[in-house]
Amino acid sequence: MTCRKKIKLSLVLLTLTTTFISMHAMNIVNTMWPYDTLIRPTFNNLHWWQVAFYAEGGYHNAKGYNDEGGVASPLRIWNCEQNALAMLEGFPENSAIGQLRSALLDSDNGIRGRFIVDGDLQLNFATAFAANLYFANDWRIGLYLPVYKMTLKDVMFIDRTPNLDNLDKLVHTLLTDNIAANVKELGCLDLCGWDRTGTGDLTLLVEWFRDFYQNKPFLKCVRVNWRWGIGFPTGLRENEDLLFAVPFGYDGAVSMPFGLGLDLTLGTNFKCGIDIQLTQIFGHTRTRRIKTDVEQTELLLLEKTQVFKDSGLVQRFNLYVELYRFIKGLSFKVGYQYLKQGDGEYALKTQEFSNNIANTSRRLDDFTMHHIITKFTYDFSVHRPDARLRPELGLFTRSPFNGKNVALFPTVGAVISVDF
Repeated sequence: MTCRKKIKLSLVLLTLTTTFISMHAMNIVNTMWPYDTLIRPTFNNLHWWQVAFYAEGGYHNAKGYNDEGGVASPLRIWNCEQNALAMLEGFPENSAIGQLRSALLDSDNGIRGRFIVDGDLQLNFATAFAANLYFANDWRIGLYLPVYKMTLKDVMFIDRTPNLDNLDKLVHTLLTDNIAANVKELGCLDLCGWDRTGTGDLTLLVEWFRDFYQNKPFLKCVRVNWRWGIGFPTGLRENEDLLFAVPFGYDGAVSMPFGLGLDLTLGTNFKCGIDIQLTQIFGHTRTRRIKTDVEQTELLLLEKTQVFKDSGLVQRFNLYVELYRFIKGLSFKVGYQYLKQGDGEYALKTQEFSNNIANTSRRLDDFTMHHIITKFTYDFSVHRPDARLRPELGLFTRSPFNGKNVALFPTVGAVISVDF
């Protein structure tokens, strides 16, 4: 086959693969990034194509970490309790919400109207499809698309309002005894659980990599790579009318990842490396729930309005060591991953409410994640080095152990890839 025919065939295959992925289409939770250097398949330029399928599932409910890094329920990462009385503040006196607040008199004593909230957040499954085309020896272009299913269940609002005096009874009668119905009527917010399935953000990545072989006793090879891409807002967005219905991507925003990596081959069976990736999330406008009073808590916000959100920069750092092909094609990798997203900022598209108050939302605070990731990989090409196909199987675990303002899933997963 001539070079021109190969290029034409590759372009046709790329078009077909893009169509397949788009038809069958993986920030406060950790989710699958199929191009994560700690879990993606091995790549080289010995074949034109690599296609991969990922599958991952949570083996335990999500674990939350509050703003001090302490372990908490996922529904308590921003506030240890929810304030139903403050929920009614900041609205016009003649509105239904304002009238209810007036009817409750001066009843806020620091305990009335408070709720402890609990619930189980589950990652039922995450899958992803990836296709990469290698060209010009040291380059590749890839498409990555994840799909998720998550569930929030066993939601409980535990009322802390005592029942000792008339003001206690007034708060019970008008507000807290029917908190779910009142919140739904006043703010169209459902305080029950949910079950959601949808795609994540489609990412297009262009990567360059080169191996520099070393004629030294211990250091055998140095691989340098960099990548740049665009994340398209195909992910399921946060549902503002459901409780803690987290987005399956960057919530409708276009993103731009850029990464640099260095991998060292030491001796015959040992590798180590470092990878740094920065992701810029572009600001965008959509309807969001906002605070209308500084004392309000994040799960009981009744007002929705058009808001421009400027998100913080996402910084991700990977470190790993690997026993490489220590038994035929079997390799074992242990990696540490740290991720931080900086503070966000709101700009309201209305003058009816305060921009400064809206920006006191703890949802805008920076958050961090710490993970240990392990992966077993088996490269079947060791049995047939000259075969046209290079299949590879990887099994990985992702174990969170610390964080801030975040809910994290411990997961197990697999990735199957074929180079051809």
